[in-house]
Amino acid sequence: MKPSPAERLQEYLNLKGLDGLAPPGGVKLRELRLNEKQGLSNKTFLLKVELEDGSVRDLILRMYVGDGKKASREFRVLKFLRGKGLPVPMVYLLEESCKVLDKPFIVMEKIDPSPVEDMGDLVDAAAKSLVEIHRIDRDELEGILKVKEDYPSRDLKGVKALSVISALSTLKSPLTFMRYLRYAGELERTPVEARLRLIHGDYGFDNIIYSGGRAYVIDWESVDVAEPTYDVAYAYNFLDFEDKISGRSEDRLSDMFLEAYERYGGTLRDFQYYRRLAALKLLVIFDAVMSPGLIALIAREFRKLMKNQEFRLFIGRFKEYLLRVLRKAS
Repeated sequence: MKPSPAERLQEYLNLKGLDGLAPPGGVKLRELRLNEKQGLSNKTFLLKVELEDGSVRDLILRMYVGDGKKASREFRVLKFLRGKGLPVPMVYLLEESCKVLDKPFIVMEKIDPSPVEDMGDLVDAAAKSLVEIHRIDRDELEGILKVKEDYPSRDLKGVKALSVISALSTLKSPLTFMRYLRYAGELERTPVEARLRLIHGDYGFDNIIYSGGRAYVIDWESVDVAEPTYDVAYAYNFLDFEDKISGRSEDRLSDMFLEAYERYGGTLRDFQYYRRLAALKLLVIFDAVMSPGLIALIAREFRKLMKNQEFRLFIGRFKEYLLRVLRKAS
C-alpha cells in the first residue's frame, strides 16, 4: 500500500528536520490539513508538529504548482528578508523535487494574528512594513532575485500576452480583452521612470497578518524588482474601494495609508499611472480566471469562491471600481 502524504512527509522530516527549529529525527507530525486561507493556485496546509522538548508548533506548508522554481524563489526571499529583520514568516524547509508530496513545497512559521481594535493601527503597520520592504536595493538581491531592467514595459507585455491568450482560449467575449489591450497601449505610450527596488507585487491586506503591533507580510509569489509605487497604488486601490463601499468620507483608510507610507520615509512616483497599471493587471486576471477555459484551470480555489453569491457581487463591484480607475486618465 502506498504511504499516505502524512507518512511520506514524516519520513522526509526524519531525514531533514526543520532548519533552525528541529534536527533530523526531532520532529513528530501530529496533523496535516488544508488551511482556511487559500491562494489562486497554490494550496496551503496547517502542519502541527511535536518537537523533542514536547512542545507543539503550528506551521504552514505551502505547496506550489510547477517545477519548484517558484518554491525556491519564495524560500530564498523569505529567508533573506527574515535575516534583515523584516516582518515575514521564518522558513524552515524547502523541497523542490516533487518526490515527497508530488509537488514542491516550503514549510514556514505560522504567524498568530492579534485582534485589530482599530483599523488605523493595521493600516499604519502595513505602511511601515512596506517602507521597510522598499528600502531593499536591487544590489542586495543578487543571487536571490533576477533583476530585469525593462520595467514597467515587461508588466504591460505580460498583460497584453494574457489578454490575447484569454481572448482566444476562454468563452468570454474577445471584446473585453481587446479593451484591455487598448488600455495597455495607452500606458505603454505614457513616459514614466521606474526605480528598481524590491516590491511584493500583491500587497493586498489579505496578504498581511497583524501580530504584536507589526504587519507580517506573506505570499511572496509575485515578488519582483520594480517601482515601489506599484505596491502602494495596488494597496491604495483596495482601500479606496473599501472606503467608497463603506460610505467613509472622513478618516479614509486609503488616505491614512498614503500618509503613513510617506511619514515612514516612503516616496511616490507617477502614483496615478501605477494605480491604473495595478487596476489593469487585476482586471485581466479576474476575467481570465473567471471565464471557462484553460487559464481557469489554474485558479480552482478562486472559482470555488465564485460559487458564493456574495463573493460574486463583491468581485463585480470591485471590477466596476477598477474600470473607473482605468478610465479616469483615458
